[in-house]
Amino acid sequence: MRIITPEKELNYLRILFFTFGLGIMSWVPRFPEVKEALKLTNGGFGSLISTGALGSLISLLTVGHIVHKIGVKKVLYVASFFLMATLIILTNIDSALIFFLANIAFGAAISAFHIAINAQGFNFQDRTGKFIITQMSGVWAAGALLTAFISGFLVDRVSLHTHIGLLVVIIFFIQSVVINSFAPELLKANQDVNIEYKLKELFAGFSFDRLVSFGLICAIFLEFALSDWATIYTKEEIGIKSGLNTLPFILFTMWMIFGRLTVHYLLPRYTLERLAIQASLLAGSSFLVSIFLARAVFVANQNIAFLVICIGFSIAGLGSSFLGPTFMTAANARSKHPASVVIGHIGVANIILAFILKWIVAWTAQATSLTIGLIIPAVLLLTVPFFAKALKSV
Repeated sequence: MRIITPEKELNYLRILFFTFGLGIMSWVPRFPEVKEALKLTNGGFGSLISTGALGSLISLLTVGHIVHKIGVKKVLYVASFFLMATLIILTNIDSALIFFLANIAFGAAISAFHIAINAQGFNFQDRTGKFIITQMSGVWAAGALLTAFISGFLVDRVSLHTHIGLLVVIIFFIQSVVINSFAPELLKANQDVNIEYKLKELFAGFSFDRLVSFGLICAIFLEFALSDWATIYTKEEIGIKSGLNTLPFILFTMWMIFGRLTVHYLLPRYTLERLAIQASLLAGSSFLVSIFLARAVFVANQNIAFLVICIGFSIAGLGSSFLGPTFMTAANARSKHPASVVIGHIGVANIILAFILKWIVAWTAQATSLTIGLIIPAVLLLTVPFFAKALKSV
């Protein structure tokens, strides 16, 4: 059997996390084209795109058990294939029904890959004593950032189906090679007891930590909303038609990566509770002010409005960057359950809340405007201080 050094194993993990972000976020900057192909309103498109949460919920409730039963390798192979196949379908069809079915499968594949690769990451941590999950989150975000740059450049130059089709086939090939090379160290069937929990066990001991669950969704929903709406907002509300309409989302992601990689420098001087309160107020207020100014003050000056939006998105990305991981850490600290079960409990609550909120944003945008719809995640960020006492346990 081949022996894989910890350094090589870590590199394999980095490649998988990076290509994961590179692939699943590749079509987000081109959502305006997807929406046009489906001939949907903002409300219809927002509702349809949110259906991926149904697939995620199915995976969240089952894949941890499946990984334990058949091992990480098979789950990664299957999830990687379905990520490629469903993305090709989603960017090539104009039928809302087919899109609906493919999007559920896409959401399920995302969560399956996420659960399997994180199970491997936690196993690596346990064996080596190196804390690498936060680093892997940054690697994933770097892949998402790169794909936003690529997509922005290719808009109006390369068709959507050619861009996504070629990219995901290449990613599937790379991931297949890495998974095969990584196989000796990948978790085998029945190897990791930390991920063995069945569907009935998930519900039997289900605990809903209101403080953490509501704090988490308020902290991260802006990221969810901008993933769905940032490029459409810039195109329809600000009037930026070219590939530049991806720039605010790119800046948001860049500053989010920077915040996650540097927040630890502030911890010797400030508590996480205090940092979360100040950062959420800064992020929420700056985002609110930027979309208000762009709509009410600089509506006649497209360039200044676009600059204001770029600044607001950047500050919002920096301020909200570390809030989600911090609330997840608090959830684990406050719970009597194993970490894997805590992730399941929090994940179920988060997906349900996010699904409801996505529909609210979509139909608010449809009834009024996308600017008004995006006020909702900004206001939610401003409520994070009410839940910050949960962070005292971190």
